[in-house]
Amino acid sequence: MIEHQKIDTGRVLRYRGDIHRVIFREQLVQCEWRRSYDRLVPMLIKEHFGDPGVLTRQFPCMKSTFVWKGDDFIISAEALANPNNEYHGLERLAAKSHQAGSWQLAGEYWLIAAGWRRNTMDAENERHVEALQFVLRHVEYNRALAEWKKKKRGRNAMPYPGQFGLSDD
Repeated sequence: MIEHQKIDTGRVLRYRGDIHRVIFREQLVQCEWRRSYDRLVPMLIKEHFGDPGVLTRQFPCMKSTFVWKGDDFIISAEALANPNNEYHGLERLAAKSHQAGSWQLAGEYWLIAAGWRRNTMDAENERHVEALQFVLRHVEYNRALAEWKKKKRGRNAMPYPGQFGLSDD
């Protein structure tokens, strides 16, 4: 069983009567697939898109109006059937939501993308495993930002990308 783990040796702060642990910038939060995600991902797909078919139609190459021609355009049936179209599109959508400050929504989109990746990837391929880990880092980072925003904590308690193994860029 793979579960989420947090390295938590940070100091304890009191804020409005609550006790919060602050993770120092140098510490790294471990982000792993949780068993609860197996049920949560389909619920999020239904909540945000209705069903997986609607989800796939959100991306330009899946629409009937997409122009499949051009001077340097080459496509194969294999590329059309590639499920990467969905999760890469979801990752772009999640990144846009993150940039807009919609961190809860971004975290949910990242989680849907992680579920899609996990179900289609080769678990023996190290690059696929690293890509899934990267997406899960974004899930946890956006969740932490959403929690920080919701609880109206100060800047000192703000999560940083480096805590999740992400670059500050």
